[in-house]
Amino acid sequence: MRVLLVEDDAMIGKVVMAGLQDASYAVDWVRDGKAAVHALSSQYYDVVLLDLGLPGKDGLEVLADTRNRRNPVPLLIITARDAVEDRVCGLDAGADDYLLKPFEMCELLARMRAIV
Repeated sequence: MRVLLVEDDAMIGKVVMAGLQDASYAVDWVRDGKAAVHALSSQYYDVVLLDLGLPGKDGLEVLADTRNRRNPVPLLIITARDAVEDRVCGLDAGADDYLLKPFEMCELLARMRAIV
């Protein structure tokens, strides 16, 4: 399964990427919103892991762009934004799930399996 990881924090990105690779996923990692939009328009992904606080283009903008292009890719928001309003906004914008940082890899993998 091919995963697009959109995460600007190098430490988090390295840990998540390693965990996904250990679970036998093929992972492309981009660090800003503009790169995410480009990747989603040029490559097929089975699932997207999307941070919200991104340089270049905010994660919610990436999500809106993805859904406006009618791309049905399963999308899981991974973020530290923990307010109920943020979670509702993300889900209403088209995310399939919303996971708060910090998280355990086993939970991330379970949520990925659930939305795929």
